[in-house]
Order: sequence, then C-alpha cells, then structure tokens
Amino acid sequence: MLTRSNNREVIEAAAPPANLRFVYVDLPAAARRWKRGHRGVRLYYLLWQLLAAREARRLHAVERFDVVHHLTFANICLPALVCAVPAPFVLGPVAGGQRVPRSLYRELGARSTVAELALRAGRLAARLSPFVRAGWSRAAVVLVNNEETIGVLPRRHRAKAIVRPNAAALCSAPLFRHAPLEQKTALVPGRLNRFKGVGLAIRALPSAPDWRLVIAGAGDDAERLSTLARMLGVQDRVRFAGHVSHEELWHLYSQASAVVVPSLKEGASLVCVEALALGVPVVALDQGGPRALAQFSGVRMELVPVGSREACARGIAAALGRVRPTRPLEFGLDAVARDLGAAYARAVATHPKITAAEVAA
Repeated sequence: MLTRSNNREVIEAAAPPANLRFVYVDLPAAARRWKRGHRGVRLYYLLWQLLAAREARRLHAVERFDVVHHLTFANICLPALVCAVPAPFVLGPVAGGQRVPRSLYRELGARSTVAELALRAGRLAARLSPFVRAGWSRAAVVLVNNEETIGVLPRRHRAKAIVRPNAAALCSAPLFRHAPLEQKTALVPGRLNRFKGVGLAIRALPSAPDWRLVIAGAGDDAERLSTLARMLGVQDRVRFAGHVSHEELWHLYSQASAVVVPSLKEGASLVCVEALALGVPVVALDQGGPRALAQFSGVRMELVPVGSREACARGIAAALGRVRPTRPLEFGLDAVARDLGAAYARAVATHPKITAAEVAA
C-alpha cells in the first residue's frame, strides 16, 4: 500500500495485519503548500503520483505484484499513473460521470449552473489527456460508483466497467438501534450547497403535512434554505441542526422515520448506506449512486423519478407517504473483500502475459 507519511500515525494505531505492508511516499515539504487550496491540490496529486509510480515499479521488480490497484481520489477524470507498472491493473471505484439533469438547473441556480457546466467542460478536456487515457487503456477492470460514469469511458473500454459503489458501513455491532420519534421525521444529512438539493426536501413539506425535517449540515446555502422554509410557511417543521459529529449523525439516523437524499447528482452515497445499515428507509432521486445501491440484493429504497423541481418535490412527498421500516442491511468489509477479490480475479484472467523484458523496462 503506497500512501503519504501523514497517514502513518493513524495506520499504526489501527494495528494492521502482518500481511499488509505500507510504503510511505512524499513530495518535498515545500510542495505541501499547494494542498492548502483547491487550485493546487490536483497538481500536487499529479506530482505525488509520479513519485508513487516510480516507487511502485521499483517494488514490482522485487515483489512481482499479481495486481496493481489505484484507489485515490475516486475520480475517473484524474490520472492513475501506477498503471505504468507492468501488472494487471484495476482502477476504482471511481465516479465523475454523474451530472445535474437540465430539468433541475432552476433549483441549481445561476452560479452553480455555471460551475456544473465548467465541470462538464473539464470532463471533456480530461478525455484528451494522455495521462488519463493511459489509465483507462491499461486497466483490466474499471470499478465505477454508478452507471453514468461508464459513459465517460470511450466505448472500447466500457466492457471493462463493473458497477460497485465504494460506500460501506460497519453495522455488525451498531452503536444505535433504529427507534424513530413519534412525530414523523425526515433526516437530510450533508453539506448545504446547491448541488445537495436540500431545497427539494423543503419544497416537499407542504405536500407532506405529517412530516418534519431535520437538516444536518452546514454551508453557504443555509440562509437561502431558511428563507425558503419561511416563504413556504413550513419553518416550524424544519430544524437546522448545523454541523454534527459522526456519532451525533448516527443518533439522528436512529430517530428518523426516513432519510431523504435529494442531491441533484450523487456519486456513491455513504448517507444511503449508513441509513440502510440501521434499517432506516431512504428516499432519493432515481439517478447516480442511489440508483446503483438500489440494485444490491435485499436493498429497498424509494427512488423518485427525475423531473422538474416541482415534480421532484411532489415525488419526495409521495415517497414519504410510502416508506416503511426495513431490516438493517450489511454493507461491511466482507462484501468489499468479496467484490474486490472477484475484480482481481477478472483482471488477472484478462491480462496478457508480461514478458521479462517489460518488467525490466
């Protein structure tokens, strides 16, 4: 496992098994200032990958890896330079193909719509990057968080893709049990920005008079959302809990009659997985990560068809009227290990034999 030395303390405190070896790779200390802002973090990431790829090739000459697996950043439009190691290569799980439907640009607002269009343009530009294309070409298996991300790949590489969301929750010994409050309460967790679509959940309340909302998160959209609740006359049924710790979030899950995930686009929803792990019903838009999770065996979710802002709000209200408690589901490491094992086996089976000259190159 190649990682940065700033992770060493946490790793060693976790007492990893003896068959898991960590190798720490770092750029010079002066380069770390690039990570302090969003503008420089991707350049830092690219340079770190160059070092990591060189170290991976050196290790491969000694260890002879059966599989090389790139995990970091989970974005299909970023390079994965360890693909340079001459061994079967697995990429992902990655996301990046999900997009806000045009019918919901009104909810997104002008400024965030510009940001969304810029993201789409960046995705198109990434398809021309030789570093990104090399990873796609070298990959024997591409694990993706949702169906939409498959569409980013060139057609000749799409057969390599397997939908496997990277969200997981350990519930073998849960800290909390699902014990919903007497008053029907829908929990909406997440950052408060336009992309999270929290306004759709608030707009659903006039059509769901028996429900109240608890919004757990902070962000620059909080004031607009509070104003929206007042405009709709539902402010008495909306509670803004602000930023909460993970333990506090689990407590809120346990009290909720439903969890609403109204994100205008969603890669792989950890919120959905955590709610389902406690047996809390989930309402989400029928796209991206939630749709992918709904395909898992035993998963039952209320998926709302994507339409206009008003249609989505009505759909959320109708879905809240249908929700029923479910049995807790397991999204733990056993399932992750099983699915990764299958991906590795497929990568090895489909990868051409590597010659000694290629290893030495």
